[in-house]
Order: sequence, then structure tokens, then C-alpha cells
Amino acid sequence: MDKGLAAILADVFGLREAEIHPGLKKEDVGTWDSLKQMDLVVSLEREFTIALEIPDILRMVTVADIMKILLEKGVDIEN
Repeated sequence: MDKGLAAILADVFGLREAEIHPGLKKEDVGTWDSLKQMDLVVSLEREFTIALEIPDILRMVTVADIMKILLEKGVDIEN
């Protein structure tokens, strides 16, 4: 798991980095609501210098989905 991505997810959702893993789903995180989703989008765009489109944002329902989208955008993250 990429440390930068884990740090962003932990910060946005109020989790410990140790709790972040690819199988973590939106429904497993009580704080992952629509407002936090937008916080996540802004944080990812800023950190990785990318632009996320609406279809990308709608697909982000698991950590694995987020990782896949970042890879599709050309972000070099460690798995």
C-alpha cells in the first residue's frame, strides 16, 4: 500500500493508516459520506497532480478502486 495514499485516506476519513487496505469499502467506513468523498477527490488531485472526472469519482467505492483509478491516471503507486 502506497504510504502517501494511505496517509490521505487516513486523514480524510479519520482512520489509522494501519486500518487502510485495498479491501476497505465505503460501507465499512462510517465517515465516508458524499462530503468526505469530495474531500478525498480534492486531496488526491492535489497530492498526485491529476484531474478526476465524475465517472472516476463514482467508481471510488473501495480502496482498491481508488488505487486502480490512480494507476489509470498514470500515478506511480506501490501495491
